[in-house]
Amino acid sequence: MLTNQSAFFTNKSSSYHFQFFTKKLNLVTLFMPEHGLFAELQDQVSGSQLKYNYGDVRIVNLYGDTEDSLVAREQAFDDLDLIMIDIRDVGSRYYTFLTSAFYLLKSISDYNKQSDKKSILVCIVDSPNPIGRKIEGSPLQKEFESFVGVAGVLHRHGLTPAELLLYYNFSYSLSLEIEILPIGELYTKEENSFYWIPPSPNIPTRNTCFVYPGQCLLEGTNLSEGRGTTRPFEVFGAPFIDIQDRLLKSILEKNMDGSYILRPLFFQPTFHKFSNQRCGGFQIIIMNPKKFHSLLFTLYFIKTIKDYYSEKFEYLKGPYEFRSDKPAIELLVGDTFLLDYLSGKIGLKMVRQYLNDKEAEWKKERKPYLLY
Repeated sequence: MLTNQSAFFTNKSSSYHFQFFTKKLNLVTLFMPEHGLFAELQDQVSGSQLKYNYGDVRIVNLYGDTEDSLVAREQAFDDLDLIMIDIRDVGSRYYTFLTSAFYLLKSISDYNKQSDKKSILVCIVDSPNPIGRKIEGSPLQKEFESFVGVAGVLHRHGLTPAELLLYYNFSYSLSLEIEILPIGELYTKEENSFYWIPPSPNIPTRNTCFVYPGQCLLEGTNLSEGRGTTRPFEVFGAPFIDIQDRLLKSILEKNMDGSYILRPLFFQPTFHKFSNQRCGGFQIIIMNPKKFHSLLFTLYFIKTIKDYYSEKFEYLKGPYEFRSDKPAIELLVGDTFLLDYLSGKIGLKMVRQYLNDKEAEWKKERKPYLLY
């Protein structure tokens, strides 16, 4: 199984799915994604030092110290007949769990094609997309592909885990035999919207998922995305931002459309960027989730801060998610047209139209993979 703490029963058993399947099947291997089996580790930290004791079940870490660790080795499949993928997603292409699942599917496909033994079957335990069917963004261009983005996928894809993996199976000609356990009744009832297990340390609430498709871009800048606070990605800023500057406030509010408000505040991260430093910034509060476009907001915010604090704002340099040939902001934005907006070559009106077109195209492209 590829799984973590996000797969948990809320019935009388109150157990993790992998514990349940250990009793029902001969569970041999757990494939562990980024952050650890219980999301103990912070961002971009290797899980190689984690140790667990679940009897004879071996654990294969899919997020180690090197890029090679992201891909399961061939010998990991030798004693397996079935691999289950049972892990939650947050609806954004940057989120690495389904990228790990994609890499695993590719490895299984290669193994099946090369092996003279019985092919490994795949079962996907599906779950809802916590931010629904809404789409944001443009397809990731091939030159920007990395562990935080598979080529062709939008910033906010609007698919469930099984649907996105079916898309990968077809688009990349993996030819895998896939069975799907569909969304359970628990997840489709509105009254269960309070049911939330943080899939990773910096997605503490469902609200975080709504801002993440845009706010993750802040990782490519010297602006704090709120790691080290209790509301990452909802709270953001930097020591050089003056929250009492009326001109800045009016510029940031220029494109408000009633879907969100910005609450000016000071905050002090306990770790990560600007650890133990006082930052000026904002909390973004979503007023209308159906209307709110996280990517457009963050692009506009970055461009505004870049122009307003031109001597202090920076894009981060250095390796990011195992790539060092391109800066993080390019890997995250993943589209030369949108990067041209950040560099001032085109205006926001053109970006709006461009995204409208790309989102309409994706809506048609994803249609064959919709299960619900």
